[in-house]
Amino acid sequence: MSMKSVMKKASLREIRCSFGRYFAILAIIAIGVGFFSGVRITTPAMIHTINTFLEDNQFYDYRLVSSAGWSAEDAEVFSEAEDVRYAEASYSLDAIYNYKGAKENVLKTHSITKNINTLELVSGRMPQSPDECVIDAGIHSLPPIGSSIRLSAENDEETKMSFNGKSFKVVGTVNSPLYINIERGTTSIGNGSVAGFVYMLPEAFAVTRYSEIYVRFNHNCQIYSDEYKDFMEGRSETWEPMVETQAKESVEGYSDKYIPVVYILSRNYNIGYSCFESDSEIVEQVSRIFPVFFILVAALVCMTTMSRMMEEQRTQIGIFKAIGYTDREIMRRYLFYSGSASLIGSIVGYAVGIILFPGVIWMTYKLMYISIPMKYVFDPVLAAGVTGASLLCSMGVTWFSCRHELSGTSASLMRPKSPKAGKRVLLERIPFIWNHMKFLHKVSVRNIFRYKKRFFMMIIGISGCTALLLTGFGLRDSISRFADRQYGDIITADAQISFNADEDGSIPEQIKEDLELKTGGYTFIHSTNWDILYDDKVKNITLVVPENFDEMKKFMNFRNKDGEDTALPDINEAIVSNSIHERYGAEIGDIITLRDGQLSEIKVKVVGVFENHVYNYVFISPETMEEQLSSPVVYNGAYLDIRGGGNKREILELTKKSNVTSLIMFKDLKERMSNMMSSLNYIVLLIILSAAGLAFVVIYNLTNINITERLREIATIKVLGFFRRETSAYVLRENIVLTAIGTAVGLGLGVLLHKFVMAQIVVDLVSFRTEIFPISFVISALLTFVFNFIINLFMGIKLEKINMAESLKSVD
Repeated sequence: MSMKSVMKKASLREIRCSFGRYFAILAIIAIGVGFFSGVRITTPAMIHTINTFLEDNQFYDYRLVSSAGWSAEDAEVFSEAEDVRYAEASYSLDAIYNYKGAKENVLKTHSITKNINTLELVSGRMPQSPDECVIDAGIHSLPPIGSSIRLSAENDEETKMSFNGKSFKVVGTVNSPLYINIERGTTSIGNGSVAGFVYMLPEAFAVTRYSEIYVRFNHNCQIYSDEYKDFMEGRSETWEPMVETQAKESVEGYSDKYIPVVYILSRNYNIGYSCFESDSEIVEQVSRIFPVFFILVAALVCMTTMSRMMEEQRTQIGIFKAIGYTDREIMRRYLFYSGSASLIGSIVGYAVGIILFPGVIWMTYKLMYISIPMKYVFDPVLAAGVTGASLLCSMGVTWFSCRHELSGTSASLMRPKSPKAGKRVLLERIPFIWNHMKFLHKVSVRNIFRYKKRFFMMIIGISGCTALLLTGFGLRDSISRFADRQYGDIITADAQISFNADEDGSIPEQIKEDLELKTGGYTFIHSTNWDILYDDKVKNITLVVPENFDEMKKFMNFRNKDGEDTALPDINEAIVSNSIHERYGAEIGDIITLRDGQLSEIKVKVVGVFENHVYNYVFISPETMEEQLSSPVVYNGAYLDIRGGGNKREILELTKKSNVTSLIMFKDLKERMSNMMSSLNYIVLLIILSAAGLAFVVIYNLTNINITERLREIATIKVLGFFRRETSAYVLRENIVLTAIGTAVGLGLGVLLHKFVMAQIVVDLVSFRTEIFPISFVISALLTFVFNFIINLFMGIKLEKINMAESLKSVD
């Protein structure tokens, strides 16, 4: 048998004989790579999934709305414009329907289009006649296929006359690209809430003018990409005059009463499209930094394992050298050992990670978004990167350790290293403590602090895993009460209404009357978007000017993170939200500059920072705006309370007023944000489970190394008559002490790591509070000790199997 074959067999035998250590390397690399790859690829996979759905169904680029409606000829004109793939007119309106006398629901009703915003059939079939329809597949409370929905008598006459029939048979369920999240919007009819959507053939409608025209340009750019933004940049400048001209021509000869007002709405005005971008950004932010620490802990343990193996194999390395094997052949054996474990671990970890993590996280997002299958993504660059890093780590430390051992002669290598001389530990110098300790406890203390390398490896490994556990729980704590705090503790109002002031800038009398009659209280505000200038950069903020700050405090609390009231601004002063303070460096006492779209500027002194988690707010007094802009404040909104909590429908009816532009119900916003934040609980759960798995493998591996390198010592105490429980206590007592020290250090590191990770989660318009609940410290510490306890049970079995003859293998 050739020497090469002997070495190959020896390599395979080494794996078989030390499979526990081999598997530990494989497992720890798999966990680290799996978590790193899985979290990093989740956001691209989610965006790819939604992008595929929207591309397959030709999601619009522009939605053109005219107050006078459109004709089919208008759509044909737009279809001939440059870069247009499709332009198609559509009917849409809100209507109240009932089903077999059940509770009435408001459904957004659309006509089926052929080329743009096409539907994905989930069950049943598509309509074939005007009295058939398909309904929202995402709403389970709507009538089943085969039943019929009927227009309610509660609809106004205009709505009733908009259809050719009164009853429509449900023949299928569909997904629509217009509704990729569960929100269906609000309405001024019915109970104010939209239950879902329904699609019918255009022939089902009795109106002469279309509600909107959808335009799809000729591109295949991925959503949210820079390529798409570059493609759409500047197009509105061309389309605005073209749409306005066509809208005027469209009504000529149709009706002279239609000053038509047109709107060109991009994809960003679709609530599902815009919300998915911000929601997926949170996963992206977590993935940027958190997985790195998993890789670092895995790399550390791998390095410890291989360096210890090299020390154990000194004698065998000396024998190989003595019988004629070259340094390269010997080196190759150990590189194969670590490299194969790392390669298999990387392959398994990457394969599981890119399926498990996106799959689980997408399951949670399907609670808020459209229920379509995940489109998994394979990133060859990411795969090559993590595999290369793993191989470099494991094989690099193997090469370094083996190179050190190979530098010795055969004779010196075949002789084990002399044991380290005993040294006094710190406690021995404190007689009051040392003299009252039991003998075996003294031995344990000496063993703990005598082997410095083992001590530090255990502390670093265990503390790293505890820190990861605490960071995972801390992420949950920081986001768990996000929505409740924003729309309960900070903003206490029920709703915010926006309206157009009269031509003279005054508040419309009708608005005042309605708010007086239909609300339990209100306060007027001026709210517009301005830019804050800082460090030669510009950032958009919301400038709010309350009519009366004392009244405003009834609807919003101005407190800092310590719960103390923030000083209210006087003339030429401002208070800013904590996001502006933290991200843009607006310190108390600083002068900040605000600029609007007409390049008007306001300079104010920051006198306070208040806690706020949604949007970037700057509050100033009306006197400040009037003095610096030399014009009176035009109030265009109001915060309000619903009287007794039961007049939501009356409040929603305000949206029918011509001068009312929008109404935000904070309860609905709170529910949406709560759903968004609750989905992150599954991400946190994955982090915690991965950290737990990492901690388990780390403690097992380090404990196994500890026992392996002390076989003779343990065999000797067994020869001296130690019982099984005493032997286990002698060795594993040290584990408990090291775990306690590592846990204490890890909790401190976890606080720092949590702050660091939270600082990296920067999502525009959203700010999280960095906090860890006391229970999270307790759970993180307990979990670490539970892992230690389970491993000690397994290690007790291993200790029992140690042969007492090992004690005779002493160094000559």
